[in-house]
Amino acid sequence: MIALQELSHRIPIIDPARYGKAYGSVPHDPTDPRSQEPLVLLDTVNVAYDSYHARSDGGNPPYHRPLRGSRRDTWLRAGAATSLARVNERLRPYGYELLVLDGYRSVECQQALYDFYFEQGRASLDMPTDDACHAYANQFVRNTARFSPHNSDAWPAHSTGAAVDITLRSLATREQVDMGSNFEEMSETSHNDYFERQLALGNIAADDPRLWHRRLAHWALESEDWVNSPWVFWHYDLGNQLYVQMRRHLGASAPVAAWYGYIEEPPRIAEIL
Repeated sequence: MIALQELSHRIPIIDPARYGKAYGSVPHDPTDPRSQEPLVLLDTVNVAYDSYHARSDGGNPPYHRPLRGSRRDTWLRAGAATSLARVNERLRPYGYELLVLDGYRSVECQQALYDFYFEQGRASLDMPTDDACHAYANQFVRNTARFSPHNSDAWPAHSTGAAVDITLRSLATREQVDMGSNFEEMSETSHNDYFERQLALGNIAADDPRLWHRRLAHWALESEDWVNSPWVFWHYDLGNQLYVQMRRHLGASAPVAAWYGYIEEPPRIAEIL
């Protein structure tokens, strides 16, 4: 097994002003053959998942319940799913694998997430006007009020089947590793470069496992062309509008248009949530 410290990779420290969340203006190219790829279950490529928003045991803070429109099975575009299988091959010599916490997300689930944060704003803001609550919710998740299958300016990234939320788990124990903050914890600590900054300031040791777990995930996914949204360690995109926008913002070469656009939710099988 290869020791983490043998990995020659660092997460770049990025000015948050460059994160750029507005990606709706990025064009989508429906003539690209990849745009027609179907959604596939991650089971078919042997990538592990635990659908966070569908959990019914209360162990999915801050929601503590299954969200409307969530589902226990996890899907991605065929090319994206195959790419994650290759990511796992990169991780294997280090003793880790991906655990996917969210992949394709229905528009209904996207709106349920937005509604949760809107109501959280209503309960926590000093002046909870509708405008203030919308501004609060928009910090965390995209509203679907303007959504249309034909309006690429309003497609949530996860509804393309080419966005994924991940963590790592040990191959030996199947336990999730310490990534330094929890999934859906919206704080400075969740910024993917947080521990790089802490190392530069001398606040953590060079062998801090939280630093190395993030480096390993970033290296493995970036090696397969996935792009991280730096404000959270867990979110990566491939071939969708946010992928193009983040490559532009981070100074990397970027295609003119996204190839993965909105795709309809796959049929549901009977579920007990």
